[in-house]
Amino acid sequence: MAGRKYVLAAILMVLVVLSATSATLPLVKAEQKKEVVLYTHGWWQPYPRNRYNPFAPRHIGLTGLVKERLAFWDKLNNKYEPWLAESWEFKENEKKVIIHLRKNVYWHDGQKFTAKDVWTTLMLYKLFNRPIWKYISDVKVIDDYTVEYDVKEWSYLLPYYLLYRDAEIVAPYHIYGKFAEQVAKAQSESELNNIRTELIKFEPKTVLGTGPFKFEKITTSEVVLVKFDKYWNADKIHIDKIVLPYITANEVGWLYYRSGQLDYDVFMMPPAVYDEIKKLPFAEVTKVYDLSGFAIVYNFKNPYLRDLRVREAIAYVIDKQKVAQAAGGSAFEPVDYPTGILKVVEDKWIGDIKSYLNPYNTNPSKAEELLKEAGFTKKNGKWYTPDGKVFKLSFVVPGGWTDWVAAAKEITDELKNFGIDVELRTPESSSYWSEDWYLGGNYDLAFDFFGAWMTYPWAAFNRIFIEVNDRPKSQIQGQDFEKFFENVKLGGPFSGTVNAMQLTEKLAVIWDPKEQKDTAQKLAWIVNHYLPIFPIAEKQLMIYYNVQHFKWPDPKTHFNLWQAAAGGHQEALGWMIINGYVQPNPSYWEATSTTPTPTTVVKTETQVKTETVTKTATATGTSTSAKTCGPAVLVALAIIPLLMRRRR
Repeated sequence: MAGRKYVLAAILMVLVVLSATSATLPLVKAEQKKEVVLYTHGWWQPYPRNRYNPFAPRHIGLTGLVKERLAFWDKLNNKYEPWLAESWEFKENEKKVIIHLRKNVYWHDGQKFTAKDVWTTLMLYKLFNRPIWKYISDVKVIDDYTVEYDVKEWSYLLPYYLLYRDAEIVAPYHIYGKFAEQVAKAQSESELNNIRTELIKFEPKTVLGTGPFKFEKITTSEVVLVKFDKYWNADKIHIDKIVLPYITANEVGWLYYRSGQLDYDVFMMPPAVYDEIKKLPFAEVTKVYDLSGFAIVYNFKNPYLRDLRVREAIAYVIDKQKVAQAAGGSAFEPVDYPTGILKVVEDKWIGDIKSYLNPYNTNPSKAEELLKEAGFTKKNGKWYTPDGKVFKLSFVVPGGWTDWVAAAKEITDELKNFGIDVELRTPESSSYWSEDWYLGGNYDLAFDFFGAWMTYPWAAFNRIFIEVNDRPKSQIQGQDFEKFFENVKLGGPFSGTVNAMQLTEKLAVIWDPKEQKDTAQKLAWIVNHYLPIFPIAEKQLMIYYNVQHFKWPDPKTHFNLWQAAAGGHQEALGWMIINGYVQPNPSYWEATSTTPTPTTVVKTETQVKTETVTKTATATGTSTSAKTCGPAVLVALAIIPLLMRRRR
């Protein structure tokens, strides 16, 4: 018993000492700083697994967040700001361009970024006939941070391709250099074909970039990026992680908006939804020029649509004002003159030839006259083709694109009321941008963008006459598409015969403003009078951003930052983040409670049970360890039974 008393006395002394010193020991915190996570959706198509190769079909892009360009392009003002390049020199007399690169840049695997990486990327772009190689003949590494381009032809678009479009640097030499070296040594087209095949098959271990965030993982539902600590401007970045949920439809995007589960995004909203979202206390929406609109694409594989009179008849049936209203109310504005040129620059380019352009105001009588002239007949309210069959057209638009689907339904109804039988199909967007339209699928009418996110009209006409995202129009609108525009007879203020594709290429090259305008006007006149496509309405881009979670640049004083989202919302976001314009809102992120912010998202029974168990365990731990007796006393209490057991 005496020994036991001594043990108890010793324990009590330990308790006194530990209790006295416990005030100086750190408490076990049940509260911690939140991980700053920003949510914005990925692209419409789900990323296929293991497509980390930037030269493989449907690869994972993430420009602006993971991958970077040599320069940032201010689309409204057509100016360029340094990004991976610190500066550049255009030496016209020497036919050279010198690029000076940043020196403190790293790839996400820790390797230094150098001029060899730019050379590698450009050599592999050559393998895939990227447009920059129309204007340059060679790329040379001068030193680790200097690249020299030999200019083949000075072009108005050379800065665009050299600093921006084909200046996304995606191929580090230490991974892709072997392919680039092979391209540089290749002597024949067959050699290049073999290199191309092997490159496409190549599977790197992950997505690599130099951007502010590095690729962490991909699942069936999201892509996760994490902050890159060695980023060259890391001190401006206060976001730990970016999550990109895979969202396939505007309606789903709206649900995310309502619950506050997106922080920045560009889902199109009809007026009622827009008004609802604007009233949310955590949400703001700003509008910018989308620098694009939607247009009907005619498939020239259909023999009847090859007839200009039929294309014109369809244009005269359609009420552009009603279609724009159906697409999104005030967010869409019907075009005045279908030419492909954006309204924001319309006066500059075609202001003095508008009297020669056709507005295609709704005119069913004119449409009937044209169809009859083309040999069609109308019986019992339906139109029949010259060979006596019911005139049927298939119309395809991407499902989930609520604005396009609503516009297509309005057009379908108008054509049906006029007597043309139209079948509207709305496949998933991933199918639409592949076999259903993009790869020349089985369609008669489809939607595509016009304007192409550039105020200089070359981009608009390039998309109309030559290619869509590197896919030739002969694949998209029929093998013989180009034949209809090789020898176009001009009219109105112009005379002679021209090749529309050659005029488009000329517009890419010429520097003289007067010659640029003359060329653009001829192309606008051709689109207006020959209707390769039928532009209907332009759109304003609605940019949603969460002001509860983050502080954002003022859209009024930094309009061009927001305008950059036209054609690339992730890239615009990346540029704002790396320049310090996006900051976590202290009132939200510096709060220490770990309890999640309640949302209106409906959860499964399993999720609810799991979260209940977790929260209960956390609450129990908090009351016992942090508030009742402190860590030192807990240690002593744990020792007592052990010592007592040993004495027995």
